Amino acid sequence: MILTESGEIGVHVNDRVYVLRPSLYAMTQLGDPRAIVETYAEIMAYQHTPALKWTQFKLALSVLHVCGQDDLTDVFGYVNEQGKYVKKLAEFDDVVVLAQSLMRHGVVGAQKPLPSSAERGQTYAEAFDAAEYVSSAIAHLGMTEREAWESTMTSLAGAFRAKFPPTESDAPGAKAPTREEHEATEAWFDEVDKRRKRRVAIH
Repeated sequence: MILTESGEIGVHVNDRVYVLRPSLYAMTQLGDPRAIVETYAEIMAYQHTPALKWTQFKLALSVLHVCGQDDLTDVFGYVNEQGKYVKKLAEFDDVVVLAQSLMRHGVVGAQKPLPSSAERGQTYAEAFDAAEYVSSAIAHLGMTEREAWESTMTSLAGAFRAKFPPTESDAPGAKAPTREEHEATEAWFDEVDKRRKRRVAIH
């Protein structure tokens, strides 16, 4: 069974189905908390130059591989020791599109934004600490550690909203981002992208 509502993607190849799941654990395989956010920004941004598109593609490819439950080399290809992409079944553009969906469900969560609350302020994080969400899921949702690590941000956000209605502003479920906070986060991603492009221009 493929849980598309929580962000899973099923890739059908002949008679086999490969499942991509953007779990909290999978996200940690992309790097430290700050690197996860920077990867998100790189993958979500519109890249203008061949060099930036190539960097985005390599990151997207890594996202697919860490989210896969099986070896996906023969499906999505790989970058060889010479730094060249060895293409397999998937198309180049499809790799980026799939990675964008996985990162959205794995880092931000694809749930409807909660109503805005003046008390909560307009704060956002520059890093994605998956362990904090795991701890919250264990403490407030009664999940086991394994269940929490295997959850996506979309599924956790839905569970928190169900247990802690948005009106309970001090409950863990109310910590999910509002629309304004989400937009502020996107603005930060844009700034990360601009800084990265400036570094590329210098070198």
